[in-house]
Amino acid sequence: MNISRKRKGKVSIPTASTADIAFLLIVFFMSTTKFDVKEGIKLVLPAMAPDSAEGKAETIQLGEDKMTRLQIQEDGTIILNKEAARHIEDAELDSIIQQKLRENQDMIFRVITDRNAQYKDMIRVVDRLKAQKAEKISLSTN
Repeated sequence: MNISRKRKGKVSIPTASTADIAFLLIVFFMSTTKFDVKEGIKLVLPAMAPDSAEGKAETIQLGEDKMTRLQIQEDGTIILNKEAARHIEDAELDSIIQQKLRENQDMIFRVITDRNAQYKDMIRVVDRLKAQKAEKISLSTN
């Protein structure tokens, strides 16, 4: 007598709801992920002068005794006022800023950054100015 055995069928995982599960996982991870927010440079801007609200604009010429120009070149060198471009280390930059502030407590530091210069060079100069308690900083690009 032959005994026939029952063959077991192959086990398969149903894939009908795979897309639904993937969608739910994406929604879950998107809703629970903390996104990193870039804050930028923190600067306190002065209040608007009452005369400027009326549309009156004044042009003031500032000399080297009232304004120090720090021009950052593409290669990271700095032109201080009308001197030749050179690399200035943090300690030397600190001493220059301190000297300018001793000469005039209300010194305005104008930081001009080349469009092709790296952000780290501009941020380094602004950080050094803030560390030396320079309050009047002007930022621009050329």
